[in-house]
Amino acid sequence: MMIDVKNTFSQRKAEIDEYFNFLNAYQPANADDNLFKILKSNLLIMLYNLIESSISNAIEEIHNNMYSNSVSFNSLKGEIKSIIISNTKKVNPDKLVLQINDIATDIVKHTFKKDELFSGNVDGKKIREISVKYGFNSDTDYNKTKHGSHLVTIKDKRNDLAHGIFSFTEVGKEYTIQDLEEMKDKTLNYISEILDNIECYLLGQDYLYRQP
Repeated sequence: MMIDVKNTFSQRKAEIDEYFNFLNAYQPANADDNLFKILKSNLLIMLYNLIESSISNAIEEIHNNMYSNSVSFNSLKGEIKSIIISNTKKVNPDKLVLQINDIATDIVKHTFKKDELFSGNVDGKKIREISVKYGFNSDTDYNKTKHGSHLVTIKDKRNDLAHGIFSFTEVGKEYTIQDLEEMKDKTLNYISEILDNIECYLLGQDYLYRQP
């Protein structure tokens, strides 16, 4: 249920806010404090993990919603049919056969693999691309979200850290606490509004094909 997706987001948002408050209180007098740089870098990882998990959970909920409403493949809009057909290429056919009783409805859920959706590559552009494929609204309040423009920086820095391209101290020294607060607030607002948009999409069952 979408309420579970939003509850999980709220819990992780609270963790990030609590961590940031700790960072803000910790601020050392010595600008070269390496521990502080490491702690700042860790906030970027926390933000990226929230972004990827929240959007992955929401896309999974689209498929769960279609399945729980016994929506058949034939009643879906063409773009989502294409997504499902594309997903079948990633599934072991022998396992799929064991999972499917009614192919018209079961294929909607059992061809979706959440762990293969992003793999460290989600940012604002990717979310907008997915919104076009599924048909949900990606518009947000720019003053509150900057339309997710910070997500590409968060993604890139997270990947630099994950792959050891730069150290935690090297990445952390690039950002002031004010920089991080801006990135945190705008990003959390952006993801929250995207989740609201997806919730509206599900309530209207906007994945269905409707005669123009």
